[in-house]
Amino acid sequence: MAHIVCTVTNCYFNKREGCTAPTLDVDGKKAEESRFTCCDTFIEQKPGVRSSVHEPKSETDIKCKAVKCVYNDNEHCDASRIVVNGKNAQNPEETCCSTFKD
Repeated sequence: MAHIVCTVTNCYFNKREGCTAPTLDVDGKKAEESRFTCCDTFIEQKPGVRSSVHEPKSETDIKCKAVKCVYNDNEHCDASRIVVNGKNAQNPEETCCSTFKD
């Protein structure tokens, strides 16, 4: 379980740079650096659509497919804090887990 800092301000689950998603899915099975990972939980916040009403969670379960990351423990992230980036993303591939470390 980790604390998530999210700079993807146009994500449905982003609230004050926190994540309101019940779980987070990070993809990047073949990633060797952070730019080849992505947040599969990302949903673009469309104009006129209400964003998540939930509050950001202090700790979130993170499922991680970035098997080369040192924080990956049996496809779960064991980092205490992660940063997800992707300003103005329109799809998951335009986001990344900046905490990735090989």
